[in-house]
Amino acid sequence: MKLGDLYPAVITLLLVGVVLGIGIFILSELGDNLATTAGSVTNESGLGINRTITTVDYATAPGFNSFALTTCFANATGSGTRGEANSSISSGNWTTVADTGTITNATSLEYNDVKCSYSYLYGTEASSVVDTTMTATATFADWIAIIVVVIAAAIVLGIVLSSFGRRQPSV
Repeated sequence: MKLGDLYPAVITLLLVGVVLGIGIFILSELGDNLATTAGSVTNESGLGINRTITTVDYATAPGFNSFALTTCFANATGSGTRGEANSSISSGNWTTVADTGTITNATSLEYNDVKCSYSYLYGTEASSVVDTTMTATATFADWIAIIVVVIAAAIVLGIVLSSFGRRQPSV
């Protein structure tokens, strides 16, 4: 084994990394395009617009995206501490993350007993399969660093062993 044997291994690893990156990107775009079924929820209760991050129930739907709150009401069951029962909360009091279905407080006012209506897009079984494939592919990417170290160690070990195996001309 020679130092020149390192070149093909490096090129192979580089190509595997590029193909893996392009594949994950294509799967991500495909999954987004499959998740186009519209859904909406009216008055989901048990939410809060406070110091913690609140996640809506349907955020776990396959391919969940494009989450948008339409209305929120404070003191939904009458057990809240802020506002009259079912008083409207203005949209300036919250921020959302469209891909994760989370709601965070944008002001110092806290609302614990909240019900909200929202719309979102989600996918079908095909979208779920793409999500599963992306998760499985991402776990393979964790192994690339280990594979690189093993190949580098094999090359170094090969160089060291081949240098000891040479015969020296005798005088």
